[in-house]
Amino acid sequence: MLAIGFEGVEHMALLDGLNLKLTRRGTVSCGSDWQTDAPGVFVCGDAHRGASLVVWAIAEGRSAAHAVDAYLMGESDLPAPVRPGTLPLSVI
Repeated sequence: MLAIGFEGVEHMALLDGLNLKLTRRGTVSCGSDWQTDAPGVFVCGDAHRGASLVVWAIAEGRSAAHAVDAYLMGESDLPAPVRPGTLPLSVI
């Protein structure tokens, strides 16, 4: 299943206020912990990867939840199935 119609991160005043760095594809850039340039702001799914399979959005959401939990609590036992640079097997 694809997230149909995604054309990049929608322009919003909130994004301007946070000064989030975008990739050349128009998605929100993040570090290895899913955190953007703005402290405490995390990104995953279509906003990070671009239009993709829903399973990637789910896996990234779970991994970002792990990162947010660790950010707030100092550690996390939540599963983190992928990292921001993880590629599909077909690309490797």
